Amino acid sequence: MSYAQTPSKVYTQDEYRAMTEEAMKTRNYRQDQAENWDARLKRVSGTVSVKASEGGEWSSITGVMPLNASDWVKTGSDGVAELYLDAKAAIYVGRNTEFRISSIDQTDTVFTLKSGSLSGKIGHQLNPKYKAQVRTPSAVCAVTGAEFAVEYSQLGKDTGAGTFDEGRVTVNPFDDTGNPGEDYVLEKNMELFFNPSQKRFRAVKLSRMSRHRTEVSTMRARITELRKTWKPVTAAARKDMRDAALKRKVLHRKLGSGSSKKGGRAGRKKPSRSKAAERPQEEFQDDTQGE
Repeated sequence: MSYAQTPSKVYTQDEYRAMTEEAMKTRNYRQDQAENWDARLKRVSGTVSVKASEGGEWSSITGVMPLNASDWVKTGSDGVAELYLDAKAAIYVGRNTEFRISSIDQTDTVFTLKSGSLSGKIGHQLNPKYKAQVRTPSAVCAVTGAEFAVEYSQLGKDTGAGTFDEGRVTVNPFDDTGNPGEDYVLEKNMELFFNPSQKRFRAVKLSRMSRHRTEVSTMRARITELRKTWKPVTAAARKDMRDAALKRKVLHRKLGSGSSKKGGRAGRKKPSRSKAAERPQEEFQDDTQGE
């Protein structure tokens, strides 16, 4: 069994758009894991980059790209993106944001926020099945059927979390030694700001985090649109969309003696699937070896 590498096709913008539209139209859908979200990132404007879970460098993307667990996403000072989880969640990725998709399990979704902000809507308050966490270096924010926003500043090591018109966010801050403290439950239109050096803090009515209200409202409307237009894609089409977005070369496996035969079937090497990281403080090191 041997492997041969073939040059990747360079897709024009029109070709990539056509391929994406065709993939969205297909009805031959099989999700690899029924409990996992079909996560897709859409570049809205500016510089948006992804570092794939399979390894490699940061790649600037355009259009829509399916995401896997352990992918990293980064926006520039002019970059804005939207992240969709099937048609049940829409998340606004703000400027100067970097985060990792640590898990796409529908009942235990984890985003590891290294810097910047994530805001939007996940699930519905009447259906607590869909749960998510946004982890920062100083807290774990558990989102249950909520309209939410979480932000983290590397400069001051400040974490801000807020709940808007629906749902609940439970915040568990870490102290300056990295140990978790008590839970703070944010009901609708409440917020909490803190850093590890603080000894006392309390939840207050939405104020500073209200700057994310426009994005949250936009994501609320986006979910309504997605419910009407969302189309599943096949696993093969999903992989092709990732390869095209990342402009990667494709490995074709030769069967038998290594000579290609007419009508032979080429195998594909499947990317390994990573589990959600269990050590929050180590998740933030995206540029280390093995990440």
